[in-house]
Amino acid sequence: MQAENQPHACGTTEGKLPGKCAAMVFPYIAMQENTPDTYSKEEGLSTGTLFPGLNLPFFRAVKSQMNCAEPALCELMALDFAVAELGLYLDTHKDDKDAFALYTYYANLYKEGKEKYEKQYGPLNQISTARLGSYSWLSDPWPWDYERGSK
Repeated sequence: MQAENQPHACGTTEGKLPGKCAAMVFPYIAMQENTPDTYSKEEGLSTGTLFPGLNLPFFRAVKSQMNCAEPALCELMALDFAVAELGLYLDTHKDDKDAFALYTYYANLYKEGKEKYEKQYGPLNQISTARLGSYSWLSDPWPWDYERGSK
């Protein structure tokens, strides 16, 4: 019930947006099948998803706008995404041995790459400062502020 003294209150089937109300949306998320088709490792990192069924058109638009001036950092971001995506898949498909093998492979690549990157540029996240022996998280310049080839 909308009170008269609340001119911007939304109804029970609406959500509040800046300055107005809009209809609520009820998303449908399809469950992935067991052993779905997958891209190759390289194509999965390139497209932003390992599963062709999740390769939606808006990913291409986001990818085309992403400026990747530092390839090592972008590769770490792609590996981190792949590990997270595979982890979510494995939450519901724990017996998929191929997916777990790929998860392990990417997790190891990410760990090795992150260690090398942080050795050269400094910590990528707060947790890394514990391994480095001092709290240097807020030290400038940040890793993504470096220009390619210089420090």
